[in-house]
Amino acid sequence: MQTLVLRLPPLASAHPLPELEYALLSANGKLQSVGREQVALLPRGARVIAVVDALDASVMAVTLPAMTPARLQAALSGALEDRLLQDAGQLHLAVGPLSEDGAVSLACAVQKTALQQVIADLAQAGQEPEQIVPEAALLAPGDALLQTSEQGPRLLWRDLQGEAAWLPLILAADAAAPQALPLPVTPEHLWVQDQAQPQLGWLDLPPELTPATLNDAGWMARAAQSPWNLRQFDLAPKHALSRGWAGVREQLATPAWRRVGALAGLLVAVQLVGMNAVAFKLSRQEQALRQKLDVTAAEALPGVPAILDAKLQVQRALNDARLRTGRPGDGDLDVLMGRAIGVVPPGVVPTALKFSPGQLQLSLPGDAAAQAAARCAPAGLACVAQGDELSVTGAAP
Repeated sequence: MQTLVLRLPPLASAHPLPELEYALLSANGKLQSVGREQVALLPRGARVIAVVDALDASVMAVTLPAMTPARLQAALSGALEDRLLQDAGQLHLAVGPLSEDGAVSLACAVQKTALQQVIADLAQAGQEPEQIVPEAALLAPGDALLQTSEQGPRLLWRDLQGEAAWLPLILAADAAAPQALPLPVTPEHLWVQDQAQPQLGWLDLPPELTPATLNDAGWMARAAQSPWNLRQFDLAPKHALSRGWAGVREQLATPAWRRVGALAGLLVAVQLVGMNAVAFKLSRQEQALRQKLDVTAAEALPGVPAILDAKLQVQRALNDARLRTGRPGDGDLDVLMGRAIGVVPPGVVPTALKFSPGQLQLSLPGDAAAQAAARCAPAGLACVAQGDELSVTGAAP
C-alpha cells in the first residue's frame, strides 16, 4: 500500500491550493518519488498524510486523565484556554498520542476554518488525507531542526516533555561573529535540512552538538510513522458510506442532475398514467366478459331465477343431467378408480383409499406412488405423488 505524504503551505495562503511538496512511499516505507506538483497532478496513494506547517500547528504540553471523546473535547478546551492567543471556538484542538492508560500529555491547536478548507480542497481533488500530522511532531523530544521557510531560516525544537516551539532566525553571512542558538535549553540533537546548510556556519554551536543532515524527503517520510493525527472530533474522517452518500447528494444538487431528476419524474408520471389506463381498459373488458358469461348461462339454464356464479351453476346443472341419464361425472368414484387402475404399476395393491368429490387418494407401498405419477401425464391425467400417497383428480389441464 503506497503512502502519499503532502507538506501543506501556511494555511493563510493554502486556498486555493498551490503546488504541494510530496513524497511517495512504498508499502515498506521506501521512497519512490519526491517533488512538487499541482494537486490534480499528484501521484495517487492508497493512504494520504498531510503535514501542517509548524507556523500553524502549536504543540503544547497538557495533563488530562483518560475520558470519553465528548468529555475530552470540552476538557481540552478548558485546559488550554489560558495558553491560547485566540478564542478556543476558532481553533481545532486535538490530543497527541495517548499513554497506555489513556491519559493525555500533549495537544495541538490549529486554525479550524483554514484546516477544514484545506481538507475540503484535497478531498475535492481526490486526495483527502486520512491523517494530519503537525510538523513539530516529526521531531523527537529533545531534538531541534534548522530549516528554511517562506519567511526565511527558522529553528524548530521540542523540549524533553514534547512541547514544541519555533523561532525565526535573523542570520547574516557578514555578521561580526557567529550567533548563538536562541534556545532556552540546548537541544540534545540538531538536524539541518539541505537548504539550510549555508546558514549552519553562521551559528555558534555548542561543542557537544553535532548537526546531522536531513533532506526534505526524509523529513516528510517521518510523517508515515507518526502516531499523531489531528483528524479528531469535528474533523474526524467520515465513514465511507457517509462520504459516498454525501457525494451523491452533492451531485444530485447540480443543475444537470436536477434536470435529469425532473425528466425521470415526468417519465414515471407518464408510466403511471399509462398503466392506469391499461388497467382500466382490462377491467372494462373483464366486466364485459362476465356479463356475456352470465347471459350465456341464463340462456342455458332457463329455470334458474338468478345467475350468481355462472361456472359453478352450469357445472352443477351438467352433473345433474349426467345423473338423470345414468352417465358418471368426471369426478365420480368409478371414473377416478378407472383412471387410477391405468397408472398404478401392475401387481401393486393400494393399502388405503380415500375419496372426496373430484379427488381420489391412494396409499401405495414403496415408490409405487412416484411411478404412478410419472405415468399420469402420458395418459392425460392430473396426478400428484406425495410420499406413498397418489392423488388422482381427473384429466390433465
